[in-house]
Amino acid sequence: MAKGLLIGLVALAWAAAFPAVAKTDLFEDGPPLKITLQAPFGTLVRSAKTNTNPYPATLTLADAAEPKTLAIQVSARGLTRRTGGYCAFPPLWLRFDKETVRGTPFHGQKKLKLVTYCKPPADYEQRIVLEYLAYRLYNVLTPLSFRVRAAEVTYRDGPKDAGLTRFGFLLEDIDDVADRNGLDRLDAASRQVARTQLDPRATARAGLLEFMLGNLDWDFLANAAGLDCCHNSRLLAARGAAPATASAVVPVPYDWDYSGFVDSPYAGVPEGLPVDRVTQRLYRGYCVGNAEMPAVIEEFRAHRAELEAIVSGEPRLNPNFKAKTLRFIAGFYDTISDPDRVQRQIIAKCR
Repeated sequence: MAKGLLIGLVALAWAAAFPAVAKTDLFEDGPPLKITLQAPFGTLVRSAKTNTNPYPATLTLADAAEPKTLAIQVSARGLTRRTGGYCAFPPLWLRFDKETVRGTPFHGQKKLKLVTYCKPPADYEQRIVLEYLAYRLYNVLTPLSFRVRAAEVTYRDGPKDAGLTRFGFLLEDIDDVADRNGLDRLDAASRQVARTQLDPRATARAGLLEFMLGNLDWDFLANAAGLDCCHNSRLLAARGAAPATASAVVPVPYDWDYSGFVDSPYAGVPEGLPVDRVTQRLYRGYCVGNAEMPAVIEEFRAHRAELEAIVSGEPRLNPNFKAKTLRFIAGFYDTISDPDRVQRQIIAKCR
């Protein structure tokens, strides 16, 4: 066999073995993407409460060497921010055509979540920055987490509209999270997976993250009636595993606008929980992770300086929000540094 042909066959085999490699480029560390979205946003916003149908749109990458415009589709998504009457603008799905995105940062992507602004005032934008940082904090602790890419997004209703530019971020697809970690997404119905099927270390880590963020709006096993598992989290398992028999199931949490860390103006405590506001921490992790909790606490303690540096080094966060957030994190570390408080506020509170 000719040497050139052999090299070519090896390259093809490598590409076939790792088909998702091209998809990860978008979420490598890099500067914020500068994006202009043009769509019938007036219509989309007016109908978002009841309509999640896609609309034709264009996405222009303004920071490319030569600005490139892609034909895409956009649709409203989410539940609380879309239907609750709190936000003037809903989160979006961006849908791509695989042929048109070749050679762009979106190569290999089909459908991505864009976390958008809620309302124009600056205080609301600070909350979006904080939610972006929550993902980055978890990235430090484990690769079993959603990666994010910051973006400066200009929303235009038409070619003559000057547009509104706000901070936003793109969220990695769960299938790409799974591929990076050699796992599969586990599609399960609510409560189809038992607590005993959860991976103890991953469950303890995810539960402690939710405690650090002061988030009460989640579940790793259940969701509201009629919705797939799980509430503000996704599950990963070994390749080919089935929900009824999977073991070492990994919860991957997301969506922190209701957390004390973000402290959105509209955030409230879920009904039935014994706290008055979202900035009061309450551990809701599962007891299956208790034996792993000492080791997981040490993971968090070992990364404290790095986590705090992410917050203190965020240029989009103003000094007041930065100081408040660092105090909130410090309160978490005060708790996990005290064995008595760990026992009373974490271990003894498990589900």
